[in-house]
Amino acid sequence: MHGPLHPTNGEADTHYRILQAALDEFSHNGYKGSSTRVIADRAGVNEVTLFRHFGSKLELLRAAVEDAVQRLQVPSEIDTYLSMSFREGFGKFISDYLMQLSTQSDILMLGFAESFTHPQVAEVLKRFMWKIRSVLLEYFTELHRLGRMREADLPVLTQMVMALIHGTPAMRKRAPTEVTSDLTDVRIVSTLVETVVSAYSLEKEGS
Repeated sequence: MHGPLHPTNGEADTHYRILQAALDEFSHNGYKGSSTRVIADRAGVNEVTLFRHFGSKLELLRAAVEDAVQRLQVPSEIDTYLSMSFREGFGKFISDYLMQLSTQSDILMLGFAESFTHPQVAEVLKRFMWKIRSVLLEYFTELHRLGRMREADLPVLTQMVMALIHGTPAMRKRAPTEVTSDLTDVRIVSTLVETVVSAYSLEKEGS
């Protein structure tokens, strides 16, 4: 049995170290390219301990994706964004969310890739995607109710915004450097906000 890399504080500490080791390993080598033995070694435990905590390699991936999702702070209320102009509020909403996605992009991309064959992982991502979609749709709906946004097919508009935001990390990962250099968070947010606000805002700029 491998000794721990540092003194533990019980089962919770062991669980956390295994999960962090798995996050690193999965992010660098993918699901198929990672081994539970290497993950256990990195966490300072043996495979018996790893399986006692997580049951299987697939359950470890599900837990890693869920951990990444839980790190994303999805707003529970929209008042902060509504207190600003459409341009400022929508820009902040998208920027806050996109910057968080960027910090967790590797494990989230892996989760999306594996979700096609592993329903357990798909369920974690589906709950997360539904939550953020619901908040964004609520924001658009309230803007329209307040007379600050034009009539639009808001569910479809929300889905289009979500698709752009979540498709960007995948594009960055696979596209040539000359393409990815254009896909900075700042440029994406700026162009998306300008497109949506120009098309749908009923607010007078600068008022």
